[in-house]
Amino acid sequence: DLGLGTAIATLGATEIGLITIAYNAQKGFNEGFSAFHIGLAALIGCAFVGAIGFVVKPMRRTGVLTLPEYYEQRFGRDIRIFGAIVMALGGILNMGLFLKVASIFLSAMLAAKGVDINVNLLMVVLIAGAVLYTCYGGMRSVIITDVFQFILLSAGLLFAVVFLSSLVPFDQAISIVRENKGAGGFDPIVNENFGLSYVLWMILVAGVVSASIWPTALTRALCIEKEETVQRAYLIASVIFLARMVVPAFLGVLAFAYFAGPSLGPGELLASYGGDSDLVATPLMLGHAMPGWLLAFLAVAMFASFMSTQDSYLFCWASILSRDVLGPIFGTVENERAQKWGTRAFIVLIALYELYWGLIYDGGEDIWDYLAVSGSIYFCSGIVLLAGGLYWKGATRRGALWALILGFSAIVALAPVKTALGLDGVSSPVIGFAAIGLSLFGFVAGSLSEGRAGRMQRRG
Repeated sequence: DLGLGTAIATLGATEIGLITIAYNAQKGFNEGFSAFHIGLAALIGCAFVGAIGFVVKPMRRTGVLTLPEYYEQRFGRDIRIFGAIVMALGGILNMGLFLKVASIFLSAMLAAKGVDINVNLLMVVLIAGAVLYTCYGGMRSVIITDVFQFILLSAGLLFAVVFLSSLVPFDQAISIVRENKGAGGFDPIVNENFGLSYVLWMILVAGVVSASIWPTALTRALCIEKEETVQRAYLIASVIFLARMVVPAFLGVLAFAYFAGPSLGPGELLASYGGDSDLVATPLMLGHAMPGWLLAFLAVAMFASFMSTQDSYLFCWASILSRDVLGPIFGTVENERAQKWGTRAFIVLIALYELYWGLIYDGGEDIWDYLAVSGSIYFCSGIVLLAGGLYWKGATRRGALWALILGFSAIVALAPVKTALGLDGVSSPVIGFAAIGLSLFGFVAGSLSEGRAGRMQRRG
């Protein structure tokens, strides 16, 4: 059971990984200060969850430990299994680029100091370490690593921001962004890559979903010692949700100013990375501008943050597949030995997939947009089932089944699928909201039709 301090640290730290730094820095580099709205959206969404206890408060009262357990309790065993499969599929697809992005980021940061590391070799080393640590540490190791890396990475990022701000003054960064990006570098509504639909999508994805629906966060809420502590933890953690987006995005803005400004960064070094230049700009700036001792400290902090996020996600999805898919099918839910070895086996399989996916996937979206889209494969139906089941007494098994099937339509937003279907002109937020609408329609229609059929049967 977690106290308030540990709960806040682990809630915030789970989603502050090297991948978080990379995708937010990429957004800041590409979109300027307008990328900060993602952090503000995260603050609003998480504070909303904390203010009213949305989902997390009634979930604790059910006594379940995982989301699929709740599915079985509310809708039946088959929904538990099907829901767990959809959840794990979306989650595993979501983490598919974690390893590749972390390896590119770290290798670029060290390359700026003349240390050349093969990206593919680094991927193998990182994933091997994460697998061994997660297999033999379990959930306790996940919590411990969360707290450790939260402290280490927070200090490292603070030092980096202070040091780099002395090289690229704030007013200079503003001037360079204004000159190169115009109003879109400050206002997300007028930014052609954002817009109102994207801002609303971020409140849902970066805020509400990340805080209350995403299993890695919700699992921690279910581990908090007292019910009244849950809402307080979320309210305080909302500031961390803001900072974990804004601070790396600010580093991305500084990186843009560093390489775009006169007599600052080596533009030819950045240009040599071609299409990956927006992803490697921040680590190249860190490696080129910072002294060796500070870079070494930051590299250790980023490695710790990678391990923290990696073990959290590996353990989460592997345990769901073992406990909530194989467990009900083979009757091993309460068999501790079977669960332990099943979880370890899935950890290895997921890690191998992650290595493979990082090598072959070549979508056209930013890293953050890929994460939002792949995660929506689960949460478009997950938010409907969870909120609908908790707050609507009329929800039924048929409604849950229809919601899961229709919510899977969110996969259309993945760049290769959109291209194959000729939907490149439709934005991912529009597809995501449409998938939630379809899932909600299926949930309500299925529940009402099953309820009506049941009433007619009882009358007959």
